[in-house]
Amino acid sequence: MTNATVADVVAVAGVSEGRLLKLRYKDGEKTLDVPVGTPVVTVRPGDRSLLVAGAKVLVTAQLRDGTPTALRALAGRHGFAPPM
Repeated sequence: MTNATVADVVAVAGVSEGRLLKLRYKDGEKTLDVPVGTPVVTVRPGDRSLLVAGAKVLVTAQLRDGTPTALRALAGRHGFAPPM
């Protein structure tokens, strides 16, 4: 797997039914066609207000002194599930 930065997002009518993502990474760049309906998400800082009953969440945890301790919580908004 290579980490990349999304350099540009282009909606192309007639040529693509979705979006074109231009990705830049250490050794170059690629353009990917992302079909309509494919979820594209951004992970960014939030606050506790996202943690409501019924929200879909993903929690990463680690044992510290024998107790599971949350390191990170990802919460979906508007019914969306975190991608994992």
